[in-house]
Amino acid sequence: MSSALNIRDIGADRKAALEAEAKQLGQSTSEVVRAYIDAGLDQARREREKQEWIDASRAGIEEEHARLKRDGPSLAQYRKLRR
Repeated sequence: MSSALNIRDIGADRKAALEAEAKQLGQSTSEVVRAYIDAGLDQARREREKQEWIDASRAGIEEEHARLKRDGPSLAQYRKLRR
C-alpha cells in the first residue's frame, strides 16, 4: 500500500539527492526513503543482536581465558603422536 511520505526539514541537498536517487532507480522518492529506512532498521537490529551475543558470551570467554592462563592449552593432551 503506497502513500505519500511527508519529509520535513531534511534540507534541500538531502531532498535533491533522494529525488535524484529515486529517479535513477525508477522509483518514487517515498519508496526509496522507505527502503533506506528498512535497511537502516535491519542493520541496527543486526548490530544489536551481535552486541547482545557478545555480552552474553563475555562471561564464558573471560572464564576460558582465566582457565587457559591458569592451566595452559588443553588440546595438546588429546593429540596422538604418529611414529
